Amino acid sequence: MVVEPRKQWPYREDGTAAFVDLRLHGDKQLYASGDSPAALERWAQRISAWHRGSEPRDAHVIDGIAPVARRCDVHCYFDND
Repeated sequence: MVVEPRKQWPYREDGTAAFVDLRLHGDKQLYASGDSPAALERWAQRISAWHRGSEPRDAHVIDGIAPVARRCDVHCYFDND
């Protein structure tokens, strides 16, 4: 699964692989702002769930049904200035 949580791209969290690539581009302004403590805490909770092999309760999935979860390696990148 590759996650790029910006309104410019479709955003879904359906697990399709044994890893998650997460690219954060800034909380308020694309490529220009950092991520707020609240946003970082939300992502930390999601990363922890994926790493444990579970799904976040509010996972954004295509058909509304979370796929069978499995432990995932999670790679998180910050792409902002």
